[in-house]
Amino acid sequence: MVVRYMSRAKKSDDDFFNESIRFFCESGKDLATICPEIVDEYNDHSLLKLIAITYWVGFFSPIAHKKLRQEYGYQVAYVDTMAGSGVTKTRRAGDCFCGSCTGAILKAINKGYPFDKVIAVEIDQDKATSLESRLRKIDPNLPIYLYNKNLFEASSSIIADLKDDCISYIVIDPEGFKGMSWSSIGPLLKCKGDAIITWFENEIWRMKSAALSSGKNADAIAERLTELLGSDIWKDATESSDITDAFINRVIEETEKQCAESIDIDDVERKHYKMILFAGKFPNARKLAKKWKDNMERRLGSDQGRNISKLLDVYCGRNTDLSRFMS
Repeated sequence: MVVRYMSRAKKSDDDFFNESIRFFCESGKDLATICPEIVDEYNDHSLLKLIAITYWVGFFSPIAHKKLRQEYGYQVAYVDTMAGSGVTKTRRAGDCFCGSCTGAILKAINKGYPFDKVIAVEIDQDKATSLESRLRKIDPNLPIYLYNKNLFEASSSIIADLKDDCISYIVIDPEGFKGMSWSSIGPLLKCKGDAIITWFENEIWRMKSAALSSGKNADAIAERLTELLGSDIWKDATESSDITDAFINRVIEETEKQCAESIDIDDVERKHYKMILFAGKFPNARKLAKKWKDNMERRLGSDQGRNISKLLDVYCGRNTDLSRFMS
């Protein structure tokens, strides 16, 4: 696979998105030649999420290598708890991207600070097999720990893989709150390193409303919320951000993470969701997490970020002029 090293010079929004789209689409097209019928299907805006996930690799990998791997012999691991097939295909136009797992591994290689191993969870057998084959194409020698089960069942095995001499970047990217519980993600968040979580604020607010209703599943939903947040503080929430803050506070208080930053991703199907970055206890963590947030918010708020579908149309040759779409 061709590796393209990215310039360290400050990029314009045009350059940033052109480079990002080229990275994800070229890699996705290449990886899709393996098991081409096995892909994940999402909308165009999933690319913004993938960019946010891999953008943190550029912060995490150099620090992990220089401060822990080179000085103390740590291993550097990437963990993807809902890894998928390694290739995402868009529903609108059929464009292929590399997924979060394959994208993070490639980005670390491009940066010159590759991961020592990858740990992935994918309950669908065909997608798990395809993911492993695609990762092998990227690096035939990469140690891969792939769990074909749900996150709760895999959690203890992952923790065993992340021993004391391992620093990890963990991505938790569920579809809604399916499979999201403190018993499954809490132990992982206590591992040394960083984590990023996709958080559906609107959905958890709907869960609160359902839990306080007289519906037949109200008690079960209430139990899920209390288990995730550690208390019934959700009952007193006056807006959805209160529940988000309660979750962030629990992570900070009960794990090794020292700070959190979040960004909003606009999505045509779910309206929007958050990506919450939890940074571990390493030098300048707060400063770098804030830089990730500020840079991503600036990019996402640009004309290019707000017109990602149009950018894809131009890149893939379906349109030749983007200027008329920009405000």
